[in-house]
Amino acid sequence: MSHLVAYFGNEPENMSCALFSARSALYSRGGGKGAESWSLGFIQGGDVLLQKRPRAEGAEIDLYALARDLKADAMIGRVGLGLDGSKTAENADPFRYRSWLFGSVGTVPSFDAIRDQVLDAIPDYLRRNVRGRSPSEHIFHLFLAYLHDAGILDLPSPAPAQVDGALRSTLAFVSRLLRAANQPEQGEGHGMELALVATNGRSLVAMTCSHAMQFLTVDGIADCPVCHGRANPNGDGRRISHEGLRAVIIEANPATQGRAGWRPISAQAALIIGADHVPHVTHAGP
Repeated sequence: MSHLVAYFGNEPENMSCALFSARSALYSRGGGKGAESWSLGFIQGGDVLLQKRPRAEGAEIDLYALARDLKADAMIGRVGLGLDGSKTAENADPFRYRSWLFGSVGTVPSFDAIRDQVLDAIPDYLRRNVRGRSPSEHIFHLFLAYLHDAGILDLPSPAPAQVDGALRSTLAFVSRLLRAANQPEQGEGHGMELALVATNGRSLVAMTCSHAMQFLTVDGIADCPVCHGRANPNGDGRRISHEGLRAVIIEANPATQGRAGWRPISAQAALIIGADHVPHVTHAGP
């Protein structure tokens, strides 16, 4: 089962501490075609970096172990290939462009029927960066085109609501194309089952289209088990706290909905997080 995990926090040096409470969401035991593959994107000091292993060895993937030494403002990780198991590194989420990092999980049936129309809607200078045939990469560049149209693509800190608007417009455009491609019987969303996350390290927007998605908030840590183990190898009992740590962890995995402490993101909602790192759920339709 493929799934997506994202992180957005205010203390890069304590990223592993915030992620510790979500370790179960970061661990995957292979059980299907391509389940052993993984990829990780993160924003660190303003740089957007990627690690992709579409042919990783071993059936157990621990994204926490892979990410715990990072000092990042934001992260998007994915475990597992697409349903056909045919992804290569160029087709694997997450994707990056300049300061933006984007990842998705799910399906867009009959995407090949609308691929050329999606590409036609993307400016040439962005279209040249599309390397593979993944629907997610095309949707990402369409999202970038909407950011460009809004004049916020290269802004250091665009308003999170504008980023949300660009992502909603992206999904609405794809939905209209699918509707025009003679798929009215599939109803609203037209067969898409997607969970998407976009971030530039200063804001993050997550959205779902008929795909399970939930989030967990970290609002300070009173007694950090990660730091306790590092700083107190002799077990002297000293508490180590991170009172100012604020973080949000997002999981898109139909098999794990309803974890204790996690809140669902409904199909008509988006999760928006700005510089204050406080999550806001909006319920306006796309």
